[in-house]
Amino acid sequence: MLAIGGAVLAIVIGAGQPIQAKPLLPALQSKVPNGYDVLANVEISAGTPVRRFVVVALGRRDEGDHRDDPKGAPNRPLIIFEQVGGQYRQVARNDTVVLAADAGGQCDPFLDNDGTIAVKGGYFTVENGVACGSHWTDYITFRFDDRAGGFVFDNERNESWSMNRSTKSDAEALVRDGPQRVRRDRAGRVTPFSAWRPLP
Repeated sequence: MLAIGGAVLAIVIGAGQPIQAKPLLPALQSKVPNGYDVLANVEISAGTPVRRFVVVALGRRDEGDHRDDPKGAPNRPLIIFEQVGGQYRQVARNDTVVLAADAGGQCDPFLDNDGTIAVKGGYFTVENGVACGSHWTDYITFRFDDRAGGFVFDNERNESWSMNRSTKSDAEALVRDGPQRVRRDRAGRVTPFSAWRPLP
């Protein structure tokens, strides 16, 4: 379940089939930086008048080699391209939304969740999370804002679970650590997609 703008978006992934990155059109593929592969991509139509965008998550081809590097695995750019005519132009980039390969400890917090970027109307949500050792999910949602002329931060929702200490035979294996934590901008503040950063 993904929370979007106060409503809950139930992700029904094709009756159990994961969302997979579709091949990019040649006009867009040529804009992928050298040394990177596409991890996920989605199309969004938003705005008045309607504008068309493609959100692309990228990962370095050699990022697996860096999981044990003291410097850490490389960042994964999340880039928004706008289609203008038959061409695409980059309108925004953020290297902190999609977590790096080593940010989940034992697991890959993005790819182990099938590289999920969910779309509903003018909103898109990136899912990071792990279910090995630690158990947590983090959903970061952005929306298109006509006044800002682009995508802005809408909300971040995260939750975690711990092993259930109950000895009852019918007890759930995991228990939630508390209510879902929700982060939004304070009233009157708008954070552009490119400027969003996770809390320290």
